[in-house]
Amino acid sequence: MNESPVLVHVWQVDPTEEAAVVGRLEEMLGDVVKDPGFLRARVFQSGDRTSIAITIEMRSVEDRQRLEQLPEVRGTLDNLPGTANLIIKLYHEVGSYGA
Repeated sequence: MNESPVLVHVWQVDPTEEAAVVGRLEEMLGDVVKDPGFLRARVFQSGDRTSIAITIEMRSVEDRQRLEQLPEVRGTLDNLPGTANLIIKLYHEVGSYGA
């Protein structure tokens, strides 16, 4: 299986902590967007506000791997206060669709 340049991470969130969690992700992404390998990021929230997901698309697998090792990113992914990690897996792209 080939690795992907896309990071996907999902957390279970205490709904009372949801605003703080989104704020912490926005803070981390403020640094990530300055990385030369960065393409785009999206933050998703479940309708019941009990889970949050993030996707970060980098230019290459190497860029994504490097990004994951940055202390600010690693700390956020592993220890986001008010959350529990739901899914910790690497994904590879099997399709892409767009207008």
